Amino acid sequence: MDPPDSASRVFCSRILSMVNADDVSAIILAQKNMLDRFEKTNEMLLNFNNLSSARLQQMNERFLHHTRTLVEMKRDLDSIFRRIRTLKGKLARQHPEAFSHIPEASLLEDEDEDPIPPSTTTTIATSEQSTGSCDTSPAPRSSEGVSGRQQRHSPDVSSGSGEPCLEILSFATLVCHLGLAKGTRLPP
Repeated sequence: MDPPDSASRVFCSRILSMVNADDVSAIILAQKNMLDRFEKTNEMLLNFNNLSSARLQQMNERFLHHTRTLVEMKRDLDSIFRRIRTLKGKLARQHPEAFSHIPEASLLEDEDEDPIPPSTTTTIATSEQSTGSCDTSPAPRSSEGVSGRQQRHSPDVSSGSGEPCLEILSFATLVCHLGLAKGTRLPP
């Protein structure tokens, strides 16, 4: 048996007396606080990652839907312009005198590229077709309220550039020259 003042007991008591118990408890408290912060940060990051992945999924679905819609619209527009060219060809064979006002290059020209026409061209062409007006002059009528900027960008029907809106506008002009106004049918 060791006497009460043995060397090992003295050594252990001296080691224990070197460390301050208040400092140890302060260190433990600081470590617990840091652990709580890290757990909260981890939880916030996990929530952020979950929300981000859900939002990415939603946006991916919307992007795919919009892409499909655009592809369908392009397919529909291609079909519409093909039909317009077919109708223009039929009308050119049936009524060649009406086509003397429009250059031949724009009548049967196939498009190699799909340029995006300005929206003002579509607006002008649509408003003229809906009112049944056959005036194709580039100067706007005062009742339409077309600004000077739109007038500068309005298409010249006789240019024959082959743009889709110009094809529609030249087709509408041809229909007006033939006297096929609203409500009448094309001859078979």
